[in-house]
Amino acid sequence: MVERIIPIQMEDDDNSGEESGANANGNVNSDTTKESCVENSQEKSDHKESSPNNEKEQKLLILIKPMSKTKDLLENLKKYDVFEERSKFSLPNINVPEKIILVIDRAQDEHCTSFAEANGKYTPLSMLRKSLHLFVNLKHSINKNHEFAIVLLNENTATWALPFTSELRKVNNCIEKITQCEVEDTFNMNLVFEEILPNIKIPQDEIAPPYIIRTIICYGRSYTIPEIKFSEKIVKLLDNPFFICDVLMTHEPVDDSNYCNKIFECLQNIDRKGISYFFPVGRSALRLHNSMAKLLGHGLQRPFQTFHKE
Repeated sequence: MVERIIPIQMEDDDNSGEESGANANGNVNSDTTKESCVENSQEKSDHKESSPNNEKEQKLLILIKPMSKTKDLLENLKKYDVFEERSKFSLPNINVPEKIILVIDRAQDEHCTSFAEANGKYTPLSMLRKSLHLFVNLKHSINKNHEFAIVLLNENTATWALPFTSELRKVNNCIEKITQCEVEDTFNMNLVFEEILPNIKIPQDEIAPPYIIRTIICYGRSYTIPEIKFSEKIVKLLDNPFFICDVLMTHEPVDDSNYCNKIFECLQNIDRKGISYFFPVGRSALRLHNSMAKLLGHGLQRPFQTFHKE
């Protein structure tokens, strides 16, 4: 089961951790907090002259105020230290243009299950094309400066099919012309990034960057576990704060005859920073479109995704 951390509001206060006025259920008592603030400010003024290291000893308290006081959200806040994760990869929360690389898997497993909708059945590739058309059009309507490129996963190779462009017609035409191919027993995921590296230029370490690069890997094989042994150049790319790699996996219903779980766990190793999105959608059209809607979120503005493994 996959859940996302819900955005929370932060306020700085001068209280100590024990005087925050937060009760055991995670609720904040505003009266208690105000009293603690007054007491702490008086104590700081009384001891300012007598204690030269007073500023170092004082600790600022960050109050956690969930936007929704539901039981599930409070449990998430107890289990996960949101602020440590966010401060570890502190990036500007701004809407710079995104250069999005759509990595589309052409391979289709033999005797694969179809996507079922009210108006008929669709092959995995045709349903993926349909959702990608919606994604590209909606993303372009949000910011017309976003650019798209396309990389195709063939039997055992990767091809740079479309350079970066903001022209919707070119992107949609390229998506529509994608045809399916057969599946091989192995696939080297290094080929994808070796195809990407010469075609991109990562922004320098500047705040804010002129753009960010986001790769969305749409992997559709349920019996081929990808080989992931990254070179030093690829590791450097994946570690760059302005390069994000999301994964969406269309797969057969999970059972003992396929390797869906192993493939998904393997693809999670691509994320080295903890900021990527991973969505296994199976053969559910609803889940596919919902996941594509979540991928519309900007790489620098969206919340982190949290995994709960049963």
